[in-house]
Amino acid sequence: MFNPENAQNEVEFLNRKEGQTLHWNSVELTIPPTVYRPREDTQLLHDVLQTVQPFGSHRFLEIGSGSGAISIAAAQQGWTVHACDVNPYAVAATRFNAQQAEVEVEVDEGGLGPLQSSPAALAWTPGSYDVVVWNMPYIPLYEVQGELLGPMEEAALVDTHPEGLVTVFARWMRSGNLCTMGGIGLIVCRERTGWRRSVDVLRHHGLAARTIKRQTFSDAETIQVVAVWHPFVLGKHHSFGEIDSTNAEMLRNRYHVGDSLTAMIQTAGRGRHGNNWHDHQNSFKGSWMLDPDHFPGISPRRQLQVAQEIRLAIPTQQHQDNLLLVKWPNDLLVRSEGEEQWRKYGGILFQSYSKGDEQRLVLGIGINTKQDSLNSGQGAIEEIGIRHTASELFPILNAVVASMFEKKHPAVQKQNSESTTLESMLRTCFYREKKYTVASVSMQGLILEDDHGTKVTVEDDANLTWISLHPQ
Repeated sequence: MFNPENAQNEVEFLNRKEGQTLHWNSVELTIPPTVYRPREDTQLLHDVLQTVQPFGSHRFLEIGSGSGAISIAAAQQGWTVHACDVNPYAVAATRFNAQQAEVEVEVDEGGLGPLQSSPAALAWTPGSYDVVVWNMPYIPLYEVQGELLGPMEEAALVDTHPEGLVTVFARWMRSGNLCTMGGIGLIVCRERTGWRRSVDVLRHHGLAARTIKRQTFSDAETIQVVAVWHPFVLGKHHSFGEIDSTNAEMLRNRYHVGDSLTAMIQTAGRGRHGNNWHDHQNSFKGSWMLDPDHFPGISPRRQLQVAQEIRLAIPTQQHQDNLLLVKWPNDLLVRSEGEEQWRKYGGILFQSYSKGDEQRLVLGIGINTKQDSLNSGQGAIEEIGIRHTASELFPILNAVVASMFEKKHPAVQKQNSESTTLESMLRTCFYREKKYTVASVSMQGLILEDDHGTKVTVEDDANLTWISLHPQ
């Protein structure tokens, strides 16, 4: 990004402006004109960081340290801090401000971005940190018109990577070049990266991603702090050739929270109402053992949210997003381009077991990946161009389940609930031979409204008939 012309512009920019001294959260910061000063996004990250007390080996990395505000705050909390920035003036500012604050921060020039291609070039020790934070440049290049800042300070705001820096972070995190396997990343990013949500970009790379805190500005732009981690690192994955039911296997045997299992063939899979799940060898069949503390929260709305999070995580192209749908309470639907009728390609099923003080809670997920051997009314993700095999689907689904249910570090327990909009469901249905429109989803069930404004709550979908749903 920094060619000779940019370098000359940077020198001229420095000569035109003076630095500033800023008092921020009881810390005095000296900030050169070319260095990104603390703003609302910095404060958002700082507020989350205050809830993360040192754990593990207490090693902390900040990518893009700027003035050093976050690194200094981390050092004051007791972290052993390593910081880096591609801007040499930011490196100098971080080093100076840390000395003035009388804390120790190791600072190097370098970072993560479009030109970073090999671990050898990194300005940190790969895979050795308990926490990695990055207030990443999140303004897309196409939104920038003219020179708003100096080239180096602009680099702290503008995402110039063709894939997007959330994807870059995901790739490096997944490959083990950032956190330890038990560590967490905290990134500041936009709610959406291109056509999809930032959390879905991370989950598609097999990483758990949970929104911890968000802020919406007057122009309706939303930024957020997302916690990122390797899902269920203490859990064991089990694979079967043939089994009666993945859920039944988990419920009857001693598996631990975070364990998962998949099967090639399922001979007695179950759907809702005790219906058979029509299986074929190329479909995905898997189950996860969840913490039974989640059991009281498994409401119809929560089931719908799980189905919705799966729907949002698996598309690979923008047009596929409109060809996938969820149907209350937990069905996954697909339709081909230009087709009106929706067909079921998958679903989720919570099941539990209780005996004395022992409780178990299992989540099962089934997804048709291939078009062959389907029964009438069934669909598959392959028909709209999603060509994930069952084994390729597992890390994505594993990431979704962990994002919603894994009890990670206490700082990432509290989650801003992902909204499930009415547009994600079929809107019109018949209930007891009368036409209704979906009004909302409550903790008890689906709230329907007729043409006269009369509302009724339906706890089960056994008596519902949906318009535009292929008969099964």
